[in-house]
Amino acid sequence: MGLLRYIVQGFGWEIGREAAREGKAAVQREMAEKEEADRARAEAAARATREAESAARTRAKEEAARAKAVEVELKALKKKVDRARG
Repeated sequence: MGLLRYIVQGFGWEIGREAAREGKAAVQREMAEKEEADRARAEAAARATREAESAARTRAKEEAARAKAVEVELKALKKKVDRARG
């Protein structure tokens, strides 16, 4: 009876080890998937930030160009008024 007990106990240990290996592999897969999702989310956030900053710079340049055009037109109108008065 003692030998049979040791054999059954050995099978139990082997089954336990295999279950632990499978559990460890499953946890590692889940962690890898989570890290990949986090990396993709971070890259998307960085890309969105870069695009927003680029759009803001473009808008600022366009507004500056419009303001400059208005200033030039205002200066031309002031000269025209000064000539008409003088």
